[in-house]
Amino acid sequence: MKKLFLPILLLLSFSAHSVEWTKGEIRRIDIDNKKITIRHQEIKSLDMPEMSMVFQVENAALLQSYSVNERIEFVAEMKDKKYFVKEIRKSN
Repeated sequence: MKKLFLPILLLLSFSAHSVEWTKGEIRRIDIDNKKITIRHQEIKSLDMPEMSMVFQVENAALLQSYSVNERIEFVAEMKDKKYFVKEIRKSN
Protein backbone atom coordinates (compact mmCIF):
# COMPACT_ATOMS: atom_id res chain seq x y z
CA MET A 1 0.00 0.00 0.00
CA LYS A 2 2.84 2.43 0.83
CA LYS A 3 4.34 1.91 -2.64
CA LEU A 4 1.09 3.04 -4.24
CA PHE A 5 0.46 5.97 -1.91
CA LEU A 6 3.62 7.98 -2.72
CA PRO A 7 3.11 8.15 -6.53
CA ILE A 8 -0.52 9.19 -6.04
CA LEU A 9 0.49 11.88 -3.56
CA LEU A 10 3.14 13.22 -5.96
CA LEU A 11 0.64 13.28 -8.84
CA LEU A 12 -1.92 15.19 -6.78
CA SER A 13 0.73 17.64 -5.62
CA PHE A 14 1.83 18.32 -9.20
CA SER A 15 -1.68 18.84 -10.53
CA ALA A 16 -2.53 21.27 -7.73
CA HIS A 17 0.35 23.53 -8.80
CA SER A 18 0.01 23.22 -12.59
CA VAL A 19 -0.64 26.41 -14.50
CA GLU A 20 -3.13 26.71 -17.35
CA TRP A 21 -1.89 28.93 -20.19
CA THR A 22 -4.68 30.15 -22.47
CA LYS A 23 -4.28 31.58 -25.98
CA GLY A 24 -5.92 34.86 -26.84
CA GLU A 25 -5.75 38.15 -28.69
CA ILE A 26 -5.64 41.58 -27.09
CA ARG A 27 -8.64 43.71 -28.02
CA ARG A 28 -8.09 46.69 -25.70
CA ILE A 29 -5.55 47.87 -23.12
CA ASP A 30 -6.40 50.35 -20.35
CA ILE A 31 -3.17 50.90 -18.41
CA ASP A 32 -4.62 53.72 -16.26
CA ASN A 33 -7.32 51.40 -14.88
CA LYS A 34 -5.17 48.25 -14.91
CA LYS A 35 -7.45 46.41 -17.35
CA ILE A 36 -7.03 44.39 -20.51
CA THR A 37 -9.71 43.03 -22.83
CA ILE A 38 -8.84 39.67 -24.34
CA ARG A 39 -10.64 37.48 -26.89
CA HIS A 40 -9.63 34.09 -25.55
CA GLN A 41 -10.04 30.36 -25.89
CA GLU A 42 -11.81 28.27 -23.26
CA ILE A 43 -10.35 28.55 -19.75
CA LYS A 44 -11.10 25.16 -18.23
CA SER A 45 -9.83 25.97 -14.74
CA LEU A 46 -12.35 28.84 -14.49
CA ASP A 47 -15.15 26.94 -16.30
CA MET A 48 -15.21 29.77 -18.86
CA PRO A 49 -16.11 29.30 -22.55
CA GLU A 50 -14.36 31.02 -25.43
CA MET A 51 -15.28 34.73 -25.35
CA SER A 52 -14.03 38.30 -25.12
CA MET A 53 -13.85 39.80 -21.67
CA VAL A 54 -12.12 42.35 -19.47
CA PHE A 55 -9.49 41.16 -17.01
CA GLN A 56 -7.73 43.16 -14.35
CA VAL A 57 -4.03 43.16 -13.53
CA GLU A 58 -2.47 43.97 -10.19
CA ASN A 59 0.45 45.83 -11.74
CA ALA A 60 -0.07 48.01 -14.85
CA ALA A 61 3.58 47.49 -15.83
CA LEU A 62 2.58 43.97 -16.88
CA LEU A 63 0.74 45.51 -19.86
CA GLN A 64 3.31 48.03 -21.10
CA SER A 65 5.06 45.83 -23.67
CA TYR A 66 1.85 44.68 -25.37
CA SER A 67 -0.41 46.17 -28.04
CA VAL A 68 -3.92 45.75 -29.44
CA ASN A 69 -4.38 42.79 -31.86
CA GLU A 70 -1.31 41.05 -30.47
CA ARG A 71 -1.55 37.29 -29.95
CA ILE A 72 -0.75 36.22 -26.42
CA GLU A 73 -0.86 33.39 -23.93
CA PHE A 74 -1.92 34.18 -20.39
CA VAL A 75 -2.74 32.70 -17.01
CA ALA A 76 -6.02 33.87 -15.46
CA GLU A 77 -7.33 33.54 -11.94
CA MET A 78 -10.37 34.62 -9.98
CA LYS A 79 -9.69 36.58 -6.83
CA ASP A 80 -12.28 38.44 -4.74
CA LYS A 81 -14.93 37.66 -7.40
CA LYS A 82 -12.86 39.44 -10.09
CA TYR A 83 -10.86 37.96 -12.96
CA PHE A 84 -7.16 38.77 -13.15
CA VAL A 85 -4.37 38.11 -15.63
CA LYS A 86 -1.64 36.69 -13.44
CA GLU A 87 0.99 36.06 -16.17
CA ILE A 88 1.22 36.99 -19.83
CA ARG A 89 3.57 36.26 -22.71
CA LYS A 90 3.68 36.85 -26.46
CA SER A 91 2.52 33.99 -28.67
CA ASN A 92 3.18 33.00 -32.28
